[in-house]
Amino acid sequence: MIGLTPLIDVVFILLIFFMLASSFLDWKGFEMSVTVMDGQARASSDIRPATVNVDANGGLSLNGEAVAVSNLAVTILRNHAGASVHLRPVNGADLQHLIVVMDALGRGGVTDVDLIE
Repeated sequence: MIGLTPLIDVVFILLIFFMLASSFLDWKGFEMSVTVMDGQARASSDIRPATVNVDANGGLSLNGEAVAVSNLAVTILRNHAGASVHLRPVNGADLQHLIVVMDALGRGGVTDVDLIE
């Protein structure tokens, strides 16, 4: 018959070791204001919002013109300064493509992003 007491002691020691050795506070993030609206909502400002369409292949269009992810934030800040950005998934775009675009916008300095249907 095998005694289980030493095995249980080893499991608890390993559990305590991994709890103390891990760190849960190393997440890197950025502040971004994201609101979800339906397609019928209107902005209260007079500035026309910039609409970014994200398709299933990861392609982007800014107000109907194709744009690369690397140039998206710079283009929005240059051509649509002060306008809110409407991020719209089209043709079955998946969540990962939306996250990549939101990350690029946040790192580029665009903070007023609305996720619309």
